Amino acid sequence: MNEITIHAPSSGRSAYAVVPNPDEPVILQLDGNLTRALEISAVGFSAPVKAAKPGRRYPFSVDLPTYKRPISGYVDVLPDTRNDELTCRFVDLSAEQLDALHQYVLARQKEAIRALRAGNTLVTG
Repeated sequence: MNEITIHAPSSGRSAYAVVPNPDEPVILQLDGNLTRALEISAVGFSAPVKAAKPGRRYPFSVDLPTYKRPISGYVDVLPDTRNDELTCRFVDLSAEQLDALHQYVLARQKEAIRALRAGNTLVTG
């Protein structure tokens, strides 16, 4: 019997993350300061390490190119940082907000697939 073992690093998030399109960056307000999302998923995002302090909860607001109004609430900035990035986890988002995030991630995934088929390179996360 053959066995396959898969090991994947844990990022503190349990959903597929995408890199925002550089032509349409995802700008967010984190504790009143503007910054950009480096990656985003339905459960959280990563941001530059200077955007906030790890181990705290912050208010946030984000405008997604695929959604008609801002998504706002709170995020927990996880205590572990990696490669000068903060890992932030959304706290108690509504079903509508979660759906908007899923729609954005799906749209970015489709863009990546189209780019691959066309022979272009596109970073997807």
